[in-house]
Amino acid sequence: MKKMIILLFVFISFNNVVLSQKVIDLKKGSIPEKFDELYNKSGKYQQYKVVEHQLILQLKKQVVDTLDQQKTALQSAKNEIKNLQQQLSSLQTELNNAQENISGLQNQKDSIQFFGSQVKKSKYKMIMWIIVALLLLALLYFIYAYKNAIVLTKEAKNNLSKLDEEYNTFRTNALEREQLLKRQLLDEQKKHNS
Repeated sequence: MKKMIILLFVFISFNNVVLSQKVIDLKKGSIPEKFDELYNKSGKYQQYKVVEHQLILQLKKQVVDTLDQQKTALQSAKNEIKNLQQQLSSLQTELNNAQENISGLQNQKDSIQFFGSQVKKSKYKMIMWIIVALLLLALLYFIYAYKNAIVLTKEAKNNLSKLDEEYNTFRTNALEREQLLKRQLLDEQKKHNS
């Protein structure tokens, strides 16, 4: 009986050792490594490999779990990519709007409202300098014309005063001649009447 108990104990221990060797740690490694480990731990029968039903089911469950995790991770990654693409498109839209605003502000900064239309500052400056130059030329022309008019007025006054003097002289001479002629006429009348 003791032999039997010892034999039973040895058999159970041997069976546990054999079973513990047949349990595959499928939580470690990749799927191909797990299949290689299953193949290496399976027994042989003639030219065939014998795999325990429990190990195949365990491997199947772990492969299905791994594939489910991969599908979940893939779907999560797709959702993340979709969210990032939406964020990218909204950021691109905001960037385009910001660039339009910047170019509008730049144009507004570089231009001035002139006679109801936007004119670049360089053109505005050129127009203003042309206007200033034209006004300066007009001022110089009017100053010249005014000085010329003053000179002409002085000459006209001088000529007028000379003409007035000549007229006065002529008038005086004419009066004297007239008086002289009147005296001569009276003298002649007296001569003829007497």
